[in-house]
Amino acid sequence: MKKMIFITLLLAAFIGIGQKGSAQEKKETNQKREQRNYYRTTLQVDSAKAEQVAQIQETYKKALAVVVADSSLTEGGRRSKIQLLIVEKNRKLRGLLNPSQQQKVIPTTEREATVPSKQQ
Repeated sequence: MKKMIFITLLLAAFIGIGQKGSAQEKKETNQKREQRNYYRTTLQVDSAKAEQVAQIQETYKKALAVVVADSSLTEGGRRSKIQLLIVEKNRKLRGLLNPSQQQKVIPTTEREATVPSKQQ
């Protein structure tokens, strides 16, 4: 009897763990779908182009997280790498979107290449 209860509890635990992983995957899939739909409606583009925009943004976010987490970089090195990532992301978006669409996706601080001014 005790074996049967133990096996039942063990089986229930395995099923619960499997469903939790599945729920996480569904959540990520739903987030990606919502993001793609946001770009599709905001930019008024087809799903393929919206997916490309989402992919560019996701690649940028992952690369940015790596740069920010890199403790071997100095503050200046970190800023220059981040600036390069921004330039690359915006270059890809400019090749994909028209100017009115770019205004909806590219932040105003990133729209023009800015040269950092010297602080006194």
